[in-house]
Order: sequence, then C-alpha cells, then structure tokens
Amino acid sequence: MAGLTWAFDWASTPLGPVEQWPDALKTSVGMLLHSNHPMLIWWGPELIQFYNDAYRRTMGPERHPTALGQAGRECWEEIWPIIGPQIERVLAGGPATWHEDQLVPVTRHGSRQDVWWTYGYSAIPGNDGVAGVLVVCTDVTSEHLARQQLLQLNDRLAAEVKQRRYENERQKRMFQQAPGFMCILRGPEHVFEFANDAYTRLVGARRVVGKPIREAIPEAASQGFIDLLDRVYTSGEPFVATGQPIQLQHTPQSPVTQRFLDFLYQPLIEADGSVSGIFVQGDDVTERKGAERDLHEADRRKDEFLAMLAHELRNPLAPISAAAHLLQATGHDQGKVRHASEIISRQVSHMTSLVDDLLDVSRVSRGQVRLDRRPIAVEALLQEATEQVRPLIQSCQHRLDTRLPPEPLHVFGDRKRLVQVLANLLNNAAKYTPLGGVLAVEVGLATGGDAVRFVVRDNGIGIEPQLLPHVFELFTQASRAIDRSQGGLGIGLSLVKGIAELHGGSVAAHSAGSGTGSEFILTLPRHRAPVPPSVAREQAAGTAAIQTEPRRILIVDDNPDATRALAMCLESAGHRVSTAADAIAALETAASAPADVYLLDIGLPGMDGNELARRIRAADNGSRRPVLVAITGYGEDASRRTSMEAGFDHYFVKPVDPRALITLLSR
Repeated sequence: MAGLTWAFDWASTPLGPVEQWPDALKTSVGMLLHSNHPMLIWWGPELIQFYNDAYRRTMGPERHPTALGQAGRECWEEIWPIIGPQIERVLAGGPATWHEDQLVPVTRHGSRQDVWWTYGYSAIPGNDGVAGVLVVCTDVTSEHLARQQLLQLNDRLAAEVKQRRYENERQKRMFQQAPGFMCILRGPEHVFEFANDAYTRLVGARRVVGKPIREAIPEAASQGFIDLLDRVYTSGEPFVATGQPIQLQHTPQSPVTQRFLDFLYQPLIEADGSVSGIFVQGDDVTERKGAERDLHEADRRKDEFLAMLAHELRNPLAPISAAAHLLQATGHDQGKVRHASEIISRQVSHMTSLVDDLLDVSRVSRGQVRLDRRPIAVEALLQEATEQVRPLIQSCQHRLDTRLPPEPLHVFGDRKRLVQVLANLLNNAAKYTPLGGVLAVEVGLATGGDAVRFVVRDNGIGIEPQLLPHVFELFTQASRAIDRSQGGLGIGLSLVKGIAELHGGSVAAHSAGSGTGSEFILTLPRHRAPVPPSVAREQAAGTAAIQTEPRRILIVDDNPDATRALAMCLESAGHRVSTAADAIAALETAASAPADVYLLDIGLPGMDGNELARRIRAADNGSRRPVLVAITGYGEDASRRTSMEAGFDHYFVKPVDPRALITLLSR
C-alpha cells in the first residue's frame, strides 16, 4: 500500500500533488502506512481515503485498490446511513467513537453480506480545526460467528442437559410408580443408589438409599441373597429366580414375615467391561403363590369329593341289588317282599337326597334358588324336619329332646327349604353322635325378640378347633371323616348356610373340641303379622291322598325298565296304562286311543319330549284337554321353563315319587 499510495496521481484529486499537502496529512499518512493495525484516513471535505495493508481485508476485492483516493461516501454508499452520522459528529468536533462487534451489511463477492466490525473514529486536527478522521477497524466476523456458534452450542447443550434431566426424572417417576420392585446397587458392597416405592414397601419402609445391603437388610445375608449378588457382581452374569421365599423382619421387634419373590439380578456393565453395580427388578408374588396353593387344595378336595361321591352312590346300590335279588327268589312270601321293598324305597330316597343336595348347593352358590315365601309356624317346621330324620335317630338309638316356646312363633320363608335346613342340622347331629346319644332342639326368641333361634345340640364327636372355622365350606366333612362311617358328601352345612342367608338369617357352629359335642344355632327373622287361616289349614292338613276314578295314561320313555316299573305302580292304583318307546309310536297311539294323561320323558331319541308335547297339543281338537306331565332327569329352572312353554302342565324330576304322582292323578 505504501508503493501504491506514493505512486498514485494525487494531482488529479482535490488534495493536489503531495508536495502541496499540509504536514498533518503527510504525518498521518506516513503513520498509517507503517502501522500493522487496520487503519483508514478520510481527509478533507470530500473524505478522500487512505488505508494500509492491514485494512485491505476490510476493503475486500470489490474496493481494493480503487478505494485509494476515492471519496468516502462513494466508496461506502451501502452503509453510509450507518457510518455517515458517526463521521459527521467527529468532523464537527465531537468526541472520538468506539463500536464493538457492530453489524455492518457490506457488499462482498458480488452480494450483500453481514459482517461485524470493531472500530473507532478519531479526529485528525488541522490548521483550521478538524482536517480528517482516523479509522481504526478490525473485522471480527469470524470471532462473532464463533461466539454465536458457541452460544448456540451452549444453548443446545443446556437443552440436552435439561432434556436428559427431564428423561432421568421421568424414568425415575416411572420406576417409582412401577408395580414391581426395583433398586440399583453400586460397588462390591452393594450400596443402594436407588430404590422405588414398591421396594420400600417390600422391606417395610426402611431407609436403604446410601447404605450397603448388609446394613440395610441384615436378615438377607443368612438366606443367601447377598452371596448371589456377589456372584453376579464378580461374574457379570445375570441371575433369575421365581417363587423364591424370603424371610423379612422390618424392625428388630417386629415379627418375621415370609414373602415369595420373582426377581432378576442384572449386572451394570461399563464401557471398559467392568461391572459397576447391579440392577434389581422383580415382583412380590406372595398372593399368587397363595392362590396357587388354594387351587391345589381345591383340586385335592375336588378329587376327594368325587371319590366320596362314587362311594356314597355305590353304598345304596348294594342293598338295592340285594333286595332286587330277594324279590326274585322269595316268590309269594309277603313278609320278605315287604322287607325288600322297604330297603329299596329307603335307599332310593337316600340317593335322591344326595342328588338333590348336589343340585341345591349349586343353585344356591349361583343365586338361582327361588323361594316360595309364606308365613310358617315354627312348631310345624320342626315337626316335619323331625319326621324326616326320625328313622335315622331311631336306628342310632338316640334320644331326642325338643323344647318349644310357650307362645306360637312364625317365620316367613320357603317351607320346603327351611325344613331341609332343620333336617340337615338334625341329620348331621345324629350321624356324628355315637349309639345311644342325646340330641336336643331348643326353639326360642333371640335377644330383642326380632328373630327366632333354633339351637341343635348333640353329645357326639365334636369338632376340632382347626376345623371349626371351615365347617360351612363345601366338602369340609370329607377331610374329617376318613373312615366314611357317617356317610354324606360334606355339602349339607354349606347348603344350610346358603339357604339361611337367602332368608335373611344366619347359622353358627360351636364346639369345645373333640369328644365334647357340637351346637349349631340357626337364626331366622321373626314373622309378626297374623297368619292367614288358609295357610294355617294347609299346614295342618298335610298331604292326604284323594281317591278318584281311574285314568287312561300313556307313558312314553325309551328306558323299558323305568317304563315297566312306573306302569306297574300306576296300574296298582287302578289306572289303565299303555306305553310307547319313542315319540312316533306315542303319536300313533294318541291318534287311535287318546289318553287322559301323558307321562313324557324329555330325553327321547329323535323327537324329544318337548316337541312331542307340542304335537299332542296341536292335534287336540279342543273337546277334552289331556294333562301332560314331564318326567326328566333335568332339574334346572331353564329346562323347567322350556317344558312348560312347550305345553306341559306338570314337571317331575327323576326318580319320580310314585305316591306324589298318584296324588297328582287323583286331583
């Protein structure tokens, strides 16, 4: 720039030849050309420019070297609105200026670019005031952009740190809220770095973070858990356990509790391959283990029950088979025939009772029992229940003491079901009392007078303390009567409890232990309203049979033995009976010789009994409507409804009580 400056034709400029320059200009230009700092001089009213080698970078290729000797406004036209006022103030005698990191949009490489300068303007004095302006300027664009990039980088790092912190907090919250327990153990001493809420609950709200596991949970050491942690920490291999028992003692004074855990020990491996800690994750499966035990126990009890059911159903078959053989061999010996008939009747009644109890306990457990509620005299209930159990009481040579209150008492309920409950309690007492024992039934009002209490006592074998809380559960009897000498399915007391609760009552059991006898207390709400005379007469009248004229009866059943036996019973009562083995034969018989009463099995081959009933109803010309009676092995309410909708008048469940059927026919 020194060579260019002194060789420049200054005579063609307002400054004139160098020889005519004032000393101040010569001195200033000489200083500028010898300086290593970027400098520029504007001189005179036209602001003629001088600049040194260091300033060439600021000029850029668009201005160098044409800017030498050029007027300032012409050279910097695009930024003159920015720098022009600053120059004018200095020329007018104002103070020097200094601008750091100033954005200046200049033209470079054919386009506008944002550059940043740090510069200052200082006045150069002349003979008549300020003769020029000295500019010291550094292009700091690179530094400015570097600072901006650094700020952006810092902002991005801060955002990443913030996001990482948020993710860590979020992950921590997720760990805290996880249903399974989690913790992180660090170092060979397994120091707790983190433990979520589930882990804290597991170990009894102990403060574990910051403590080695031997100190935080000392009881774990003797159970092998810390040895497992040591092995995982040393080997770097994970360990998985399922259903692992652990004894925990939350405080030195608290009792030891056992829990069962599924868990994983996962080593935390660093970049260099070393193990820095262990991540522990698992679930407390104590309740699941308990449920599994309960299922196994229920399965065991089910198997025992099925074995007992087979035993109980086989027991009556032996005397029935023997009695049938006796009937074949005795000829006309009326005494033996009567004895065999009594055996068969008694054993069939027993088998029917077993099946009825099974069906009833199923209906009660599903809430499908419909009660026929009426006012019932307590004395009549007890009398009927006693009559049902009297043969067993007499065969066991027991004495039955009954104590009734002086005033008549009534309950409101289903007579059949309540008799079933009392008979079950009496039957239970009789079975579990040795020969010649004493049974007692006491009836009275409970405290307050709003309930009736039935107390059934015996001096029998009693109930073991561990069994007492479970006597009303299904099949409980099975586990206490291994010799099966008393019989039964172990569902009677469960049925008693269900029916009592359906009536708004309750039942309780008491016993002092083995050999001390038992006491069962049935409590039912008292009925205070007057008993209608019709109900009282019905309860007193009983079920006496009514004699009437013979009926023409058609029995339709594919079981020939059942058909023949039922036909013989009805013929002995004076009725005229014909039979058919299927629905087609029944329709042919009904067309040629219509009957008064049709006894139809439901489970017929081909066309079932319900469809047969519809056909018989459809063929009826309306002159005389026959009576249709369903006889079936299905006792469910849904089956009963289906049959009644098909046109049946009555519904009997096998085995049919011949006396009940004959009584129906008489009506």
